[in-house]
Amino acid sequence: PGFSPTNYVKNLVENSVRIDAILNERQQIANLADETNNLLKKNVYKNYMQFIETAKEISYLESEMYQLSHMLTEQQNVMQSLQEVSITDSKGSTTNVAATEKKEEDPKRSLSTLLEKVEGCTRLLDVKDRHIVRSGEMMEVREDNTECKIYLVLLSDGLLLADWLPHRRGPVQYRFQMLYELDNLAVVNVKEDQRSKNCFKILTFPHARQFQCETAAEKRVWMEAIEQTKQAKMAVVTLKRESALLDPKGSLLSLDNNPFDEEEAEDLYECEGGAVLPEWLSELPEDLDVCVAERDFETAVNLVMKTEEHFALYPNAKPLEEMKPRIDYRVKHLVDVLTNELHVSPGRSLQGGPRAARRAVSLLIKLGKSSQACDLFLKHRSAILKYSMRQQKMEGATAPYIKKLCELFFTSMVETGHEFSQAFSSNNSCASSFVVWTKDQLQNFVKLFSNHVFTTQVSLSVATECILAVRTHCESLWEIGLDLSFFLEKLLKNDVERIISDSRDKALEAIKLRAAEDRWRPQNLYNKAGLQKLIDDMNNLGVSNISSYVYDECWVSLSSNTVSFCKTFLNLLDDLLKLHTPVTRVLILESLAATFRAHLRHVDASLANKSFKSDVPLIQKNASFLLQTLLEVAEKRCDAKLPHLSGFWNELRQEFASCMSPKSASNKGVTKYPAVAFI
Repeated sequence: PGFSPTNYVKNLVENSVRIDAILNERQQIANLADETNNLLKKNVYKNYMQFIETAKEISYLESEMYQLSHMLTEQQNVMQSLQEVSITDSKGSTTNVAATEKKEEDPKRSLSTLLEKVEGCTRLLDVKDRHIVRSGEMMEVREDNTECKIYLVLLSDGLLLADWLPHRRGPVQYRFQMLYELDNLAVVNVKEDQRSKNCFKILTFPHARQFQCETAAEKRVWMEAIEQTKQAKMAVVTLKRESALLDPKGSLLSLDNNPFDEEEAEDLYECEGGAVLPEWLSELPEDLDVCVAERDFETAVNLVMKTEEHFALYPNAKPLEEMKPRIDYRVKHLVDVLTNELHVSPGRSLQGGPRAARRAVSLLIKLGKSSQACDLFLKHRSAILKYSMRQQKMEGATAPYIKKLCELFFTSMVETGHEFSQAFSSNNSCASSFVVWTKDQLQNFVKLFSNHVFTTQVSLSVATECILAVRTHCESLWEIGLDLSFFLEKLLKNDVERIISDSRDKALEAIKLRAAEDRWRPQNLYNKAGLQKLIDDMNNLGVSNISSYVYDECWVSLSSNTVSFCKTFLNLLDDLLKLHTPVTRVLILESLAATFRAHLRHVDASLANKSFKSDVPLIQKNASFLLQTLLEVAEKRCDAKLPHLSGFWNELRQEFASCMSPKSASNKGVTKYPAVAFI
């Protein structure tokens, strides 16, 4: 006790003369820490079972404390009830009051005992005069022949199902699962066989559930209790309707003073017969079931909206409060059916376009499920788009296949955008979901695009053609108010930069190989046809003065290496210009400069090589062609997409100006002598 780490370190530093003492002390502290950790682990392993037993005891103690608290609460309620009884009342009066209170509190008390066992059923107390008729455990037999324990509670107006909790804490043993109304419930006996013994079924549209009792007598009691409770409820409802149609004297109400006319200003549910619902409202659950079964969803939604308006007019009416759970259950079922219309399953056809989902979406929006409708609509479109993309088979060249994919994808996106605008025109909050969905779909498309385009088997020219196609189609999204070109460029950035670098490296490797084999000889095209072909090829590349380098009818004072480099450089320039963006601008210029410098260094090295001393005029003429003609053609091509680059090209000219002779600008050919004449 009283140990201060700061003072300990301070004293240690003051008393230590050398650094070695401090390091030794540090090592000792580290060793003590390791020993302490090992000792703690050993103690934990040694007392592991004690920890488990202690945890169990704590859990048991917690459960007992919960039960004790519950018992104290009950005792408090009893004491309060005793205090409310007057000691001056007569014995008979006291007995009558107690009996009356007991009769009034029995339903609530029985439901309160249910709350102690079942979790999540507090709303059961909201209905007046509801009480428990019968309860008990049994097994539920599912469709896959599996069994699970379940708790059934037969109420005066419904059948409650609760799941058994295997890992429970306290007195709560079950969790609320479902409450079925007796009006829409039927009990059916199940014929016994080897698998089904003492079973009965509960039929509720559109489901059926099978339960197994321990004995045949228990099954019979349950079935009879459900039928009797159901008949009792129907009798009460019928009695209320008949009594409401009579005035206090027993005569029928006149039509002129009919309190059930909804057009009257008088509140329906404040009149003497206020316990009776309008006929259309009392038949609403059955009507909704029929509409859903007939797939007449529009009528069902209209009925729901009419009901909501009626509920808004009479928010405090007790009959409507009792009716609301039944209607909510039907509305939930209607929403589930409409949701299923938008779900995509393997067995469902995906040939329909966005209009096929418009009906379900519009109905869900009317039911106030716009967010859910938006999510399902976009998922539905994703599945259809994915299916359509898979139907496209790659046959033949890459470029036509990619163009088909681009047209299919972006056309579908535009069509989806138009349908989304029509379906959610009044819900601007869903627009952000559509933007996010569009970005996700574009990202998935770019992954597919990259797998086909950015491979070693695809040439640079084909890749640039595909990239140009996807950029052009992406601009079609402007039609629906989306500009995702910047996002597309971000997704393509790494792959585009990689193919630019790879193309530069391939060009440099080709220059290196050709330079090793270059002998600096003029080209002999042998005939006029060969010469004309070379002239046409160079004209197609933009080099129109190749004729000035021709002499002796079929000789050209340009080496084959120079002509090959000219073609390679201009083709590379065309492809890189198609890939130009503000992001790739620097990389493109660096690649062009590196390629041109590599070849001109070969020219410069050849001029300094004594082996080519006799070929210096030819080499200088080739250098002049590269620095003047080739760079001039390249500069003109760049003016459209890369303007204001005159300094870039002039820098290359000045860097290798020494490779040209003073007379290199003349277009005279080099005289060709036969070997014998030269000697």
